[in-house]
Amino acid sequence: MDLILFSTDDIASMNIFENIKNLCNLKEEMENFFSCNNFYLSIINKEKVFAENIDVEIEKNTGRNFEKIIVASRHRSESGMKSLTVHPIGNFSKAELGGMDRTLVNVPSRAMTGALLKMVELNYLKDFSVNYEVTHHGPYINKPVFFIEIGSNEEEWRNSDAGNIIARTIIGFRETNDPVAVGIGGGHYAPRFTRLAIGKRISFGHMAPKYVLDHLDLDLLLQMEKKSNAKYLVMEKKDLTSSQRKRIMDILPSTHLELLEPDSLEDR
Repeated sequence: MDLILFSTDDIASMNIFENIKNLCNLKEEMENFFSCNNFYLSIINKEKVFAENIDVEIEKNTGRNFEKIIVASRHRSESGMKSLTVHPIGNFSKAELGGMDRTLVNVPSRAMTGALLKMVELNYLKDFSVNYEVTHHGPYINKPVFFIEIGSNEEEWRNSDAGNIIARTIIGFRETNDPVAVGIGGGHYAPRFTRLAIGKRISFGHMAPKYVLDHLDLDLLLQMEKKSNAKYLVMEKKDLTSSQRKRIMDILPSTHLELLEPDSLEDR
C-alpha cells in the first residue's frame, strides 16, 4: 500500500486531507495515522521538506510498509500563479530546503505522470494551470516519492475546489505504461515536458531545469536515470548553451539513456 503524507503546518495539505475524508471512510489505526481504500494516511507535525527519512520513522512507528509516498503540499511562488502541480524531489547542488547536497530521491515516474493526467482530466478550475514542476527541495526519503501541490498563495491553498481536485486525483489516478524519460532544460514549471506528457505517450521522472545545468555532471545524470527508472532523455536544446550541450552529449554515452526526439512519440 502507498502512504499519503500531510502536515499540520500546511494549509493546502490539510485542505486536501479534509477533502479525502469526504471521499472515503477513514479508519483511524492510531493517532494521526489512518487507512482508506488502498492507502495509508499520516499527518505529521513538522515541515515536510525537512522531514528527513520520514518513511523510516513512520514505518517503524506503525509497523506498516509502504511502496511509495505521495506528499500533499502547498506550492509557493512569487508569481502567484494558480496551479495544481506534481514534482520529484532532490537537490542538484546545495541542499538549502531539506534533503542532501547533490542527491536526488527515487521518483515513481509513471505514477507521478498518471497523477498529472488525472488532474488534467478532473480540473474544472479554468484559472488554474496543471503542470509538472522540476526536481527541487527535500526531504531525503528512501521510498519512491512525489509531491502533489496547490499553488501559489493562501487564497488558493484554502480553495476547497482545488483541494477536492487533488484529493480525487490521489484516490483515482492510475500509473501509465509509458516509456520513461528524464528532462533537461526549460523553466521551473517544465512547460514542454508537461505538454509532451499530456499529449504523447511518455512519462517523465527527474527534470533538471536550465538554472541548474552548470551543476549537472555524470554523477547527477546517472542519478536522474536510475532514480527515475528512465530509458530516455529529452533535452530542451534551445535552453542550453553550446558548451552545456557538448558536455551533456559527451557524458551521455556513459549512461544507458537514449536521446529521444519527441516527434517520434505516439499520441495519447
